[in-house]
Formats: sequence, C-alpha cells, structure tokens
Amino acid sequence: MRLVEVDDDNRRWVDEVFAGDEAQYWVHYNRYWVQNARTHPDIAFRLIEVDEVDRPVGVIAYGQHYQGEALTRPVPGAGEVIHTVIDVAYQRRGYGKRATLEAIARLRPRYERVLIAYNPANEPARRLYESLGFQRVGTNYDGDPLLELRNQPG
Repeated sequence: MRLVEVDDDNRRWVDEVFAGDEAQYWVHYNRYWVQNARTHPDIAFRLIEVDEVDRPVGVIAYGQHYQGEALTRPVPGAGEVIHTVIDVAYQRRGYGKRATLEAIARLRPRYERVLIAYNPANEPARRLYESLGFQRVGTNYDGDPLLELRNQPG
C-alpha cells in the first residue's frame, strides 16, 4: 500500500473516489480535505494505492487534531486520522484498515495521542476503529463520536 501525494498527474482521482450512495453523507467531500491540506501544512491528504488495482482505491487525510471545524485551534500533542474514504468498488477488502494503520504509523512519531471520529451511522467504521484499539473519549465538533488510540495497533 502506498499513500501518494496529490499532484497534477493524479488529481483527477480525488473526485473519482466515491464512498457509496449512503456513505457519501457520512464524510466531507474529498476536495474539502485537499483544500485544507493546502492551507494547513500539518495536514496531509493522500491517494491510497495498492499494487493489485490500477487506480487509487481511496483517499485519506491525517495530521494535526484541531478543536473545531475552522481548524484554528490545534490541540497540542494530538494527531488525527481525519478523513478516510475507500471507493465503493473496493470496500470490504481491508484497504481502509491498512490505510488507517499506515496513517497511524506516520502520526505516532510526531504526536503523543492519535484520535479519529466517525459518523454514528457508520457501524463498519466503529467496529474497525475499536478493533485497532481506539476507545471513545467524547465527541468532535460535529457531535460525532471521537475516539483515542489507547493501545498500539496490531
């Protein structure tokens, strides 16, 4: 698995990655996080590529955790897996788990805590994050469950 920076050659895939008819309402648009990554150097937005597929299977954003949606109040020592979308055609193959683990590995050296949030209607996300050792610590600025990684992921 590779988390690949968006550039002029692969930018078209940002809009091609689609969460699915229902799941699209659980996440911000991919372009929203591309823009935030441009204006916040402490946030990375990446395409998710795997050898067995000839196009990106998803997108992921990770970096500094912020107190609110305006992204003006960073929380010291806290990183976040902010946005993960696996294209509907490639879901249920473990790519979301692998990408989340890779983002955590990239956050760990820089941040003491790793957080993640999910839409409460997204039951597969809850199960995945809990299986990785995340535990609920409250809610985020949208009122969605906010989880913190308490154990090293396996």
